[in-house]
Amino acid sequence: MKRLFRNCVYQGKNLFRDFGFLFWSLIYPLIMAVFFYTAFNGMLDRELEIINVGIESGNPILYVLEEIDFINIHEITDDEIVEKLDNGEIDGYIDEDLNLAVKESGINQTIIKEIIGQIKQMKKLNRPIEKYDFSVNYILGRNQKANSLVIVFYSLIAMVSTYGVFAGIEVVNLIQANLSNIGARINITPLKKSKFLLSGVIVALLLNLFANSILLIFIKYVLKLNLFSEIKYSAILIIMGNLFGVALGVFIGSSNKKSDSVKIIMAITITLFLSFASGMMNPQIKVMIDEKAPILGKINPISIITNNLYRINLLNSTKSVGEGILILSLYCVALMFTSYIFLRGKNYDSI
Repeated sequence: MKRLFRNCVYQGKNLFRDFGFLFWSLIYPLIMAVFFYTAFNGMLDRELEIINVGIESGNPILYVLEEIDFINIHEITDDEIVEKLDNGEIDGYIDEDLNLAVKESGINQTIIKEIIGQIKQMKKLNRPIEKYDFSVNYILGRNQKANSLVIVFYSLIAMVSTYGVFAGIEVVNLIQANLSNIGARINITPLKKSKFLLSGVIVALLLNLFANSILLIFIKYVLKLNLFSEIKYSAILIIMGNLFGVALGVFIGSSNKKSDSVKIIMAITITLFLSFASGMMNPQIKVMIDEKAPILGKINPISIITNNLYRINLLNSTKSVGEGILILSLYCVALMFTSYIFLRGKNYDSI
């Protein structure tokens, strides 16, 4: 335990001396947060608006929807559905079988879908629907911002949670004799690579969590954006994002013999692409991917974190959190196991 602690202290000092870590993990996220806040500040001040729902007069859930304060009912006929949707008079149409028809994807459509899901669940459980308070899940007393561009900030948080990738690369460089002088020394000592790797992973995880905390404090107290209403699940997702980032960094560092700068470029490219697909650059990209290739959203680790942060904090829905944590855990195990295989079998003709 003492040796593990000593290794952690040493690697922590080494990472803090690394400009790449300081910039990408500490400085760059703050720059991006300021940029997004400046660009989208006016758009993020809109409150949750009334949702217009089309429905036939004889629909069995009509009386339920009438009791929801933020739902505005439009009783229409089948012939009017397409016209009303095209004109934007209604956000969605619910038929008698509780199928939802929409013109486009957005927050209002997502909330309607969540309400339908709750009603279906209540029916399966044979519980009286009229006793369920649907407004509790969607109208938050904390005056939560309800704008699709909040996705940008959740995606930014998801992206920087994976920035342990840079520390992970550095950890591998320290134990490979052909990449660093320190690695050459370690390989001629009795020190086990597995223990040094473990201490490096612990340090990388803790330091990136520290960097994440600075970003979250900056967003909350400097930018005055309250993005989190559910702390427990949000923290778990961010920690899993950090574990994935470190595991990805270790994998990139151990799977090839490229230079340190090339590996950093690989890490930046991967994280930026995954962030782009999760809607960080433009929320409509995420909407398009969810419509055209929904499987990509389910396997993209940054998209998993973004979607779940959005659902649990804006919609109070935790139904997909378990699945997301499981997928991220499988990614971490697979990456770390593969990395260990790469590192375990390495021998050097000369050092």
